[in-house]
Amino acid sequence: MPELEIPPVFMETFGLLQQALGLYEQLGDRRGAMSTIIAHAYLNWGADIHFGTSSARHIEEIRRLTSRMKAFTNESERAAFEAQMLYGSHVFARAKVIPDMAIAKGREAHRFAKEIGDPNLEFLAAGGTAMALLDVGDVDEAESWIDRAAVVATEHPSPLRARRLETWRGIAGAAAGDAAAMRAHLERAVQQAAGAGQMATRCEALARLAVESARLGAETGDEELMALAERSAVEASELATALPGHAPWGAQADEARARIALARGNADEATAFARAAGDALQAARHEDLQLDVLLPSARVLMETGAPEWEASVRPYVQLALAMVAQRTMDEDVRVRWLRGPLGREMAALAGPIDTIVSADSQSDVPANGNDLLLQSLVQGKTNAEIASDLAIDEHAVERRLGELFTTIGASSRADATAFAFRERVL
Repeated sequence: MPELEIPPVFMETFGLLQQALGLYEQLGDRRGAMSTIIAHAYLNWGADIHFGTSSARHIEEIRRLTSRMKAFTNESERAAFEAQMLYGSHVFARAKVIPDMAIAKGREAHRFAKEIGDPNLEFLAAGGTAMALLDVGDVDEAESWIDRAAVVATEHPSPLRARRLETWRGIAGAAAGDAAAMRAHLERAVQQAAGAGQMATRCEALARLAVESARLGAETGDEELMALAERSAVEASELATALPGHAPWGAQADEARARIALARGNADEATAFARAAGDALQAARHEDLQLDVLLPSARVLMETGAPEWEASVRPYVQLALAMVAQRTMDEDVRVRWLRGPLGREMAALAGPIDTIVSADSQSDVPANGNDLLLQSLVQGKTNAEIASDLAIDEHAVERRLGELFTTIGASSRADATAFAFRERVL
């Protein structure tokens, strides 16, 4: 906190909340007092929520704390508050890349919103859940959740819902490798954004079209898609410079142009755009991972041999992957995420595991097979798959994993996966 500009604001806020709590207690207003205590929780846990590994736990603690307000509210207010908190947890989990929490809270928020008849929250929760499912590579289920959002948009139409729906369908089409569907939906979203007459809306739509077109164009060598991505990125960049704040759309545009330049063999240009994307994220001081910018930019810097790749970018990717692995408590979702598009790319960029570090020693020691176990965990393999790879039975895998956990001081597969990258065991 002292490195930022917020300590005076923090202290002022703390003082005001203390005064508010005293006033509510004098008035005998229990609901006001509880609201102030919840605000204290957000303030005191703010740094942990944004930067720490226990962020998900703190969010849940705040949610449980708010549930105590049920004694001071009627049933409909409690249900609405619960739905809003669940959706807030879902948005937080997506931003911090906690895939199991993002999927679970998105589903719960959708169910609560449907029960209380809140179409806006129902629509947003359905679309957000779809995007979280795409992160684990489940395109079919994601599309079914987009269909749920479409039902709400049909029953309660609005320009915003129409545009978001086109964007979600375009992203899903890109995830499925369907360039025609991606282009049709995202170009329609750009047209709708232009009709809205809002610069930020158009910038966001153009940046997304640039990102998805650049990825598919570079993967398939489709020059028409890459040209579309370049045009969209140039326009998005121009709009972004005129916008206040630190929205990620300019960085997304730079990332798209970096990917295109690399595909065309322009290494110097690709490196420059990748650096610009990273600089934009750093300047924004966003603690969210922004993987749609980070991973492609890191890939460009790696393939062009940029000096910052080994010095800072690769270690950051390793640390980010360790944090995702440690935060994701659901074993099934962790496996799916590591095998999904984001997890596969992060693991590939982080590099292979060769040796492990003894829990009670600062020096590297021969892995004696433990390196293979760690690599399997990083790849999200199940015990059965590990057993097949090593030609042993599953009971032997469980025993060897237990021995590995003891050696490195881990208590679970998540901790072991995080250890592999946190300790730079590469």
